[in-house]
Amino acid sequence: MKRRPYLILISFLVFLVAGCSQSSSYGTPAPIKNLKWGMNVKETLDVLGIAEKGLTETSSLGTTRIFKANEKIKIHDRPAEVSFTFDYYSPEPILFRITAKFKPEDVAYIEKELNKQRGQGSILQYNGKNEPMQISWKDASLQTNKEWLAAVEKVYTAMGMKITENLMENGVNVMDKPITSCVLESDTNSPRYGTVSFDGSVAAMLNYPERFVPKK
Repeated sequence: MKRRPYLILISFLVFLVAGCSQSSSYGTPAPIKNLKWGMNVKETLDVLGIAEKGLTETSSLGTTRIFKANEKIKIHDRPAEVSFTFDYYSPEPILFRITAKFKPEDVAYIEKELNKQRGQGSILQYNGKNEPMQISWKDASLQTNKEWLAAVEKVYTAMGMKITENLMENGVNVMDKPITSCVLESDTNSPRYGTVSFDGSVAAMLNYPERFVPKK
């Protein structure tokens, strides 16, 4: 009988920790364990457990830079060629996209895993044979959570951007933005077949709103 208070205390602590971890995540997690949308390059390297030389810059356009991992990384238990896209608009680079290219024999498995994790995907485009070329998965949009919507609007405003719901106006329509999304290239005739683009732009703003400020 004396052990019961300890068991109750342990159960409470487990519940508390689980509750905190759930409330601090925004949308579907990044596809690599412990990686968070909005991390900078150093944080990303630390999570991956690789040195800076383990990444090679492959593209640079405006404030966006893409780095490819020199070694394959497992995503959903399948090895893939993985690239990380950072935005250098702010003083700290911000991770907002991960692109993974899987082997052709793994594509069906990856599609199944994404359906399991995120629900049934939506076909964006068909080819001439009525076969799906792209399949998309999206989290709920910001309009479903007023607190998150207000937080993201605040970030855009801090960056000097106008918030608007009018498509005819210059500005950003925040309400319809999904927390995270991903697209699978499923056209077997495309050189991008088996490529999945994971986008966490909105989740990055929710994770690290203080990082989204223009460079001085």
